[in-house]
Amino acid sequence: MLILTNEDAAQVLTMGATIGALEKLYGDLGRGSAVYRGRTDLFIPTTGSKEDAPSAYQLKTLDGAVPRWNVGSIRLTSDVVAFPRIGGQRRRVKIATAPGNRYTGLVLLFDSATGVLKSILQDGMLQQFSVGAINAIGAKYLARENAEIVALFGAGGQSVAQLRGLAEVRPIRRVQVYTPSAGEAEKFARANAEALGLEIVAAADPKAALAGADIVVTATNSRVPFFPAEWLQPGMHLSSLQRDEAMESCFRELDIVVFHTRAKEIEHASTDFAEMEKKHDFEMHDHPPSDIDWNDFPDLGELVNGNVAKRSNAAQRTFFLNSTGCGAQYSAVGELIYAAARARGLGHEVPDALFTESIG
Repeated sequence: MLILTNEDAAQVLTMGATIGALEKLYGDLGRGSAVYRGRTDLFIPTTGSKEDAPSAYQLKTLDGAVPRWNVGSIRLTSDVVAFPRIGGQRRRVKIATAPGNRYTGLVLLFDSATGVLKSILQDGMLQQFSVGAINAIGAKYLARENAEIVALFGAGGQSVAQLRGLAEVRPIRRVQVYTPSAGEAEKFARANAEALGLEIVAAADPKAALAGADIVVTATNSRVPFFPAEWLQPGMHLSSLQRDEAMESCFRELDIVVFHTRAKEIEHASTDFAEMEKKHDFEMHDHPPSDIDWNDFPDLGELVNGNVAKRSNAAQRTFFLNSTGCGAQYSAVGELIYAAARARGLGHEVPDALFTESIG
């Protein structure tokens, strides 16, 4: 059994290869060949947060299996999270409470021929690349082919991967980044322009970020929708990393709307939250409830497989929503990392017998 770190993954993983593997996966999902289950979240009280805000321990799992690569996987994160108000909006903040100010996120990769656990991977690098690649695939089918300018809302950990993904599928040359936190946009521009080979400028407000943009990326941790359909001009493509960014008008008024998946999270929360929720006037959900019916919209597998139409003219306003994770994405990208790392002799070997048993 091979243990692989984010540092191992960084040596073998490329955005182009990730997009290629995931595009094959979503074709399989569109045909019903690959399978997965929706995300499950468990919430209980936590003593690990020092934030003066509603906080929780959140155990999250997703799983999937893909015959193409003879692989199954479980992705799990064991997190302490807080939901503070920042800039007047409720946000979800992961807190680094593991020793050394670290986080706990793993992907367990199984061989479907033997049932053996063949690898345990840290999930950080895998997650960033897969989310960047998934939104890039959405843009490949929905954004104008000559899209060059990106309006980026947010400058967090996912933002760089989003730009790397878009640059693989469209001739991106300029990024206009906006964040409500003072100085973050400027810092992001300085840190990433040269590495990405893009012109990156800080925008003073949303209007400046959107000026002349072809693709809009919302990569925030907002838990309050802030992006209305009226901000999207004819021909623009909106690419959102999570469902609490776009306002209801985007789902109702834009020409094409595609979800990553129609599967929703199943949440199980302890009754011990009642006093905390009352204190903070807050109902504990990773995402607030919405009246949008996910079954009204196609998913990425249907788009890639040709079951629904992609962009057909330059004036359409399109929207790809990375609604929630799909367990099979971790099977596909986990296998991609595992195969490349095994070929390079990377990782730490652990005896298989520690993860198998004689009791059936």
